[in-house]
Amino acid sequence: MTRRYFEKAEFAVDWPIQFLIIVTGVFLAVFEGSLSLWSVFYGATPLLSLIFLYWVTLHHEKFVTVLTPFLIGLMSDLLFSDLLGGRAFIYMMAFYYIGFRRPKLMQGDFMQLWLDFALVLLAVMVFQLAFFSLLYLVMPATTPILFQVGATLILFPFSYLTLFALASVMEKVKMQS
Repeated sequence: MTRRYFEKAEFAVDWPIQFLIIVTGVFLAVFEGSLSLWSVFYGATPLLSLIFLYWVTLHHEKFVTVLTPFLIGLMSDLLFSDLLGGRAFIYMMAFYYIGFRRPKLMQGDFMQLWLDFALVLLAVMVFQLAFFSLLYLVMPATTPILFQVGATLILFPFSYLTLFALASVMEKVKMQS
């Protein structure tokens, strides 16, 4: 009867890390919103939360659930005054696509990752463009959309490698302790 009080506790739970990933993704969505205050990004901020979601789904798939892209997309919808659930839906679809392509991408080189991210980004932008066009029955200006796609594609290698380097440093710190 007293044995259960002295058994070793299990500390290998995943939910704190999942929570931290969600908080980081939401923070990046808020940071995207703050970038729109700069005149160069006015109306077309790069999708840093999508880059983060792509990287974390690819390299830490056991810590990412379907709730992660949904909450990140929902926060983006609230911040950017989009239709509630539009970006959340397409982020969830991107999550499933990345998970489906993950075994192939993990064996490929960086150029294949970049091209696959470009495909995901293009799908996100086309979905948002079609959704907005059908909802409001007007075609939005494509110049800010193309700028947003270009800025996101340019920032992808820097962001991806920065996230990869931070994860490597965290792994070394974890091994030291």
